[in-house]
Amino acid sequence: MEWKSKLSGLARRIKALDDFVVVHHYDADGCSAGAIMCKALQRAGKRVGRKWVKQLYRETIAQIRGMGTNFVFVDFGSGQLAYLKEEFGERLFVFDHHQKTDVVHENQFSPFDYGINGGTEISASGIAFLFALEMDRKNIDLAPLALVGAVGDVQDFSGKLIGLNSQIVEMGSKSGYVKVENGLRLYGRVTRPLVQFLMYSTSPMLPELTANEGNCVKFYRELGIELKKGEQWRNYNDLSLDERKALSTALILRLNSFNVPEWKIQELFGEVYTFPHENQKSPCSEAKEFSTLCNACGRHGMADVAIEVCMGDREEKYFEALDLMAEHRRQLRQGIEHVTKNGVMEEEHYYWFDAGQEIKESIVGIVAGMLYGSALIETNKPIIAIARNEDGTLKISGRATKELLEKGINLGMAFREVCADIGDGSEGGGHSVAAGLKLNADKIEVFRQKLNEKIAEQIAKRNGIRGH
Repeated sequence: MEWKSKLSGLARRIKALDDFVVVHHYDADGCSAGAIMCKALQRAGKRVGRKWVKQLYRETIAQIRGMGTNFVFVDFGSGQLAYLKEEFGERLFVFDHHQKTDVVHENQFSPFDYGINGGTEISASGIAFLFALEMDRKNIDLAPLALVGAVGDVQDFSGKLIGLNSQIVEMGSKSGYVKVENGLRLYGRVTRPLVQFLMYSTSPMLPELTANEGNCVKFYRELGIELKKGEQWRNYNDLSLDERKALSTALILRLNSFNVPEWKIQELFGEVYTFPHENQKSPCSEAKEFSTLCNACGRHGMADVAIEVCMGDREEKYFEALDLMAEHRRQLRQGIEHVTKNGVMEEEHYYWFDAGQEIKESIVGIVAGMLYGSALIETNKPIIAIARNEDGTLKISGRATKELLEKGINLGMAFREVCADIGDGSEGGGHSVAAGLKLNADKIEVFRQKLNEKIAEQIAKRNGIRGH
């Protein structure tokens, strides 16, 4: 495998060096990738510093330059390779799964070079894990973190992880660090009481159950499922096998009775990844909940807390992370309420809303994605969210669905091309289904116009391909 040979070569090169700085993104994939890389380097006896950043802009380099001798960038760097290469030369290493530019560097690893889709088949944490195995096979215990990052980047959108991710699942399962179950995939199996487990479901929406506490209580009562055991509220993991089967069957029948499309019903079920070595009452025991814990820390300026939890802290930093997750949920709820109250605008090829300073720029993209589970927008167009950065510039976040990919839409590419067209130093990119950029406020109208044009071009190109 060519990709394995590349990682092996990078491992040999890195083993000969010392005094590293690991620079990583602040979301779940970035934090888990950063933790894996730091662990692998530390276990190899290297001096390691680390720094997380929200976005890798040119001005960020000044904050990094004096921190060490060699620099390892994970979960970004492909789109910024030109100025990273200029700044760090041979002391630069990039492990990234985002779409590439034409710039190349011998110490860059990109899955796209090997025909592997970095948006769907492998995340940055997965790449970091495969690299860590080349450093030392004992790093197999880091497999759970690779899955946390992949799930955090929604690479399980088809109901399971695919491509290289699936190989990591298999490795983790064989080594006993990962357990794979097929079943109900609603979020909150570990941390949400049964009523909230259904009541807060947005992917998919559960007719007359989502956002309706009374109906959820009645639903369980009719199934004969007790909500409490003694004084303790039960969660999904507390249910017996028969209770789980009864709940799954009842949900299928309910969605079917409301004429929910079959593909939406299928979203309910798939692979669930749990970690036997963790406390089974902890969010760290399940990939989706662990990723939310990391995201909560990063999105609220505390990615260092997430890194410490990923690297093994289950005491002080872990409890700090739990508090941040509670605050994260509160702010997301407020964000959804704000958009619901103020509405969403519609262009020919996308929906959009401007949150101003009412929603933090670090979570506005998550709020945008959550709208697909609401009655505010359909799934037929991408959703674009606008918020304000502290320096007065705009943070633009875009989200799309897997159905939109089939139409030819690639938000990461569209954002990058629009930035190139605007040409005022704007920087953007990302994945096909999730992208972001930083924009000067006076360019918002031209951005919106050009984005409409780019998406139209992408759809037309796909239709043209199909027409041959």
